[in-house]
Amino acid sequence: MTEASKKFLKYTLIGFASGLTVGATAAFSWHFKEKQLPESLLDEIKSLFLKEGPIEGSWIEATPRTITWRGDRHLAYFGGITREENQRLVQYQFIFDAKTKELLDLKKEALA
Repeated sequence: MTEASKKFLKYTLIGFASGLTVGATAAFSWHFKEKQLPESLLDEIKSLFLKEGPIEGSWIEATPRTITWRGDRHLAYFGGITREENQRLVQYQFIFDAKTKELLDLKKEALA
């Protein structure tokens, strides 16, 4: 093997290893951020509800869904909060835009 071939092989392997490392790091970071987003959105809306009183329960879907909202397509998280109001349980359901983190909708529904 010539000296030029050895250098080529060496730098090719270094480039491949560097690309693999950067790609793996980016994938891990994206996956970690993807898992954190729904929980941070839920924490945000829970903090708003807790200002008005205690809540009984809360949930948010871990995976966003593609929806059409007011004529536009959005990647959105669905969730809900349950609280007691006037001795009755009330469920609030919400939709958050996954990209902008904007609250798209909040509906109040009385439970039995």
